Amino acid sequence: MQILEPSPKIAAGITPRQPSAGATDAHAHAEDPRWQLARRIAASGSLGRSRLLSEFLLYIVDRHIRDRTDEITEQQIGILVFGRAEGYDSNDDNIVRSYARNLRKRIDEYFATEGKEELLRLEIPRGGYAPSFRTVEKDLSPDNLITPRLALPLASSDADAAPNASSTPKYEAAPQSLPPIAEAPAPVLILRWHTAARTVFRKHGALLALCAGIVLGLGSTIVRPLHFLKRAFPSPAEAASTTLWSQLFSSDRDTFIVPSDDGLIIMQRLTERPVPLASYVSGSYRTNVKTEGDPGAPEILKLGGRRYTSVVDLDFVAHLAQLDEVVPSRMVVRYARDLRMDDLRSGNAVLIGSTEANPWIELFQPHLNFRFRINAGTDKPSGIVNSHPRVGENAIYGTPDRDHTYGLIAYVPNLTSTGHILIVGGLNTAGTEAATTFLLTPSLMVPTLQRARLAHGGLQPFEVLIGAANVATNASAPQLILERIGPS
Repeated sequence: MQILEPSPKIAAGITPRQPSAGATDAHAHAEDPRWQLARRIAASGSLGRSRLLSEFLLYIVDRHIRDRTDEITEQQIGILVFGRAEGYDSNDDNIVRSYARNLRKRIDEYFATEGKEELLRLEIPRGGYAPSFRTVEKDLSPDNLITPRLALPLASSDADAAPNASSTPKYEAAPQSLPPIAEAPAPVLILRWHTAARTVFRKHGALLALCAGIVLGLGSTIVRPLHFLKRAFPSPAEAASTTLWSQLFSSDRDTFIVPSDDGLIIMQRLTERPVPLASYVSGSYRTNVKTEGDPGAPEILKLGGRRYTSVVDLDFVAHLAQLDEVVPSRMVVRYARDLRMDDLRSGNAVLIGSTEANPWIELFQPHLNFRFRINAGTDKPSGIVNSHPRVGENAIYGTPDRDHTYGLIAYVPNLTSTGHILIVGGLNTAGTEAATTFLLTPSLMVPTLQRARLAHGGLQPFEVLIGAANVATNASAPQLILERIGPS
């Protein structure tokens, strides 16, 4: 039986999650330039400090160097890099494909920035996961070569007609690979043209650059005058919103947008049993459900593996993607089932939904004053609990009738306090819609954001409880009900 070895984890700044007796002895090819390149990429800022992306890269390069490409498959990468159980169904769990797309993008970013001087290039061709390597030639553009200087003879009709040894142009510091010039007139014209151009730019370059900048600036202003004025003179509400979004979206780390898992909601409603985060991450919630005697049990279990989400969530994601503060290369939309704990340690995230639809919210509830309490059984009311009610406040805000709903907006640190987590959800679809509408309306959010603003310009944690009328499962006129500023 073939023994699967885990991914090597010796890149700078990357520590193994747990020791393994079968760990690869990567030092055997430590001097291989392909391995050295992989380590540089893994330790670069382009991978967004994601340990899983680094382990993914090191695993496939290690197997490639050792000529064990038969182990570079989706199934084995899922088992050895992402900790999936042997025999897991990759059709239901596409985490390898999702990370592969992100890894290809990060590698391209590395060679466009930090690694632009690399002569050895690494690629992961689409359709598979095996890496390929190629070398690139040194840039031989005219700016990087020694320009030959010509010792030009005096104008002479005899020299032009029949050049001899004494009239042949001489080269100083000319590369040996360049052929000698047979005729003088063409180089003379080119040299005079470049000399004239250099003279003009030397004398009037600053003025020309200024004129070009003015022309381009006026052109862009004419084409998009409203956008230009908006960015130059933002309203107080827009400035406050910019502070929030610029902290959530940055160029030095990934921001994961995580929509709700609506298949999980349906499954919990049918089985009347909640799915805790531990069961959700391990996948045991799809196999340990007691459904004896229920002829529809197989279909119920399948719901937990389906990838459904709501139109409200998708609309919210679309609005986020259009924000001016978003860094497109760092925004990653990830299904809740594909998210990993490392993502919430090293990155920023926007978690959409309630604990019933997005179990990852459980990790942050102990630090919140407003907490979801979702009961799968129909005989127990669900609601948003007010852990420390003040005078005049309710201990729980639920849905005793179908005409009203509640949503929650919470801004807290990530698991290592190096990034930010934004939780946006509701007791139902209408509650989530109320929260997203309130969040995306600067005039509604600005009072809270201004109160949460710190002296240095950043934002401290805050929580906002939103109420709205529920009209045919749609939120109407969201309103601020309660607010908490600062750590709970």
